[in-house]
Amino acid sequence: MKIKNEIQQAITEMGFVNLTPIQEQTIPLLLMGKDVIGNSHTGTGKTAAFGIPLLEMIDFTSNEIQALIITPTRELSVQIKAELTNISKYINGARIVNVYGGEIITRQFAELRKKPQIIIGTPGRIIDHLKRKTMNFSNIKYLVLDEADEMLKMGFIEDIETIFEYTPENRQTLMFSATMPKRIVDLAQKYLINPELVTSVGEEKTNQDISQYYYKVKKENKTEAIYRLLNIYRPNLALIFCNTKLQVDKVTEELIGRKINCDKIHGDLPQTTRLDVLNKFHNGVIEVLVATDVAARGLDIKHVEAVFNYDVPEKAEYYIHRIGRTGRIGNIGYSFTLVSKGEVRKIDEIERLTNTKIKKRSIPTYEKVIDVKNSKFIEEIKDIINNESLEKEYQVLNQMVAENLKEDEIIAALLKKLNALETNHNNIEDINESFNTENTSINKKDWVRFHLNVGKDLSLTVSDVLDFVTSNVKMNGKEIQDIAILSAFSFFSVDKKYATAIMSNCKNKKLKGKKVILSVSKKGRR
Repeated sequence: MKIKNEIQQAITEMGFVNLTPIQEQTIPLLLMGKDVIGNSHTGTGKTAAFGIPLLEMIDFTSNEIQALIITPTRELSVQIKAELTNISKYINGARIVNVYGGEIITRQFAELRKKPQIIIGTPGRIIDHLKRKTMNFSNIKYLVLDEADEMLKMGFIEDIETIFEYTPENRQTLMFSATMPKRIVDLAQKYLINPELVTSVGEEKTNQDISQYYYKVKKENKTEAIYRLLNIYRPNLALIFCNTKLQVDKVTEELIGRKINCDKIHGDLPQTTRLDVLNKFHNGVIEVLVATDVAARGLDIKHVEAVFNYDVPEKAEYYIHRIGRTGRIGNIGYSFTLVSKGEVRKIDEIERLTNTKIKKRSIPTYEKVIDVKNSKFIEEIKDIINNESLEKEYQVLNQMVAENLKEDEIIAALLKKLNALETNHNNIEDINESFNTENTSINKKDWVRFHLNVGKDLSLTVSDVLDFVTSNVKMNGKEIQDIAILSAFSFFSVDKKYATAIMSNCKNKKLKGKKVILSVSKKGRR
């Protein structure tokens, strides 16, 4: 693959050694002028996969907008610009502009007057500029739609189609999507010309470079559990996911109270605050970031070493997106999921969906945490002695010795004072729980297995099946077992006492937009 020297120099400085699978497949096709559908999760090197060929092909002596990159969130838009800016740092005349909501539009007017060749933005603000005629897409040669499935979830597909109509029909188009629901396939068929499909995702599998563990712990002890795991594993950067904004606020406050260097992002925070926090996290000023799924969507922080699921995700497929923030591009990462009693069945769902076994571990004892902290403390003291000036500290020490205090007593007293600061908020008890991960009280000999005419071709998930049945029949989701989702149909099992109610209440209803046909599974079927 031949690319210009300016790009090669930049990516070498950025630490590029080998191309990722999605880059190996995508870059040559784009350089050949092909339309491409990329089926790839976050963390596989997508930005460079389209960024390198775009920067290779664009005419930077021109003042026309030649490339448009559409993203679902402001955060992702900012991150893509940052990476493309790094890759293009040695290209004379390269101008890249972000346009997104939440920022005063007049600032973007000033940026657009600089005649950028590349626009990166969110659908709503792009349309706003088009209507104001502050952007002209008549010379667009390259269009990238990133995280198309997320656009669908957020209701942006109509906006995307509106934007496409402003661009020339002979443009080259690339669409990335982690999943391929029917609406996305229809969009590709309508706007892409003989696209090549490249993929770097398996059957909803998680990254094999991530060590995945779960821990049984009461909800009230989860912050203590995270505190202990942070001290044992000591990741340079860590992400903590919560299901609600309120929980993000609570966990952040509790960790700060335990002297953890952390901050938070969620949808209620001002956009400027969120971007500032993300920038500090990216640069290591903040070591731990607490976030909701929506706020963290599309995050591309390359050196996150651990992801913590404070709450088990509401949907099993969210688990894949969460832990994909670590173990990036060949690096090793850790995933820690804290499971309270009400969340137990979700672990089974996640394992079925991802075809991965999540290992059960025990939360380290408080004594183990102290041992590790003491060892680390000793190493830090050695480093200070060997590498830093202690002149002022010796003045204080000599003053204490002059008052007949012994040196070993002084050291012990200082250690006690430090330990007192560390232990004010901590629970020193064993916080591991022993509840079962399976409902062992269920006797399945009197169960009925149902066949459902909806499957993976409509992006059906385990959570969708549970929601569908429990919304039509008064029963607990825990009473629906052995869910199996195949390409065009699915199966689930329930106690026979629910069979009549399910047949009468679920038939003729719609699931994933399709009329449901239910039948009792014949013997021998899954």
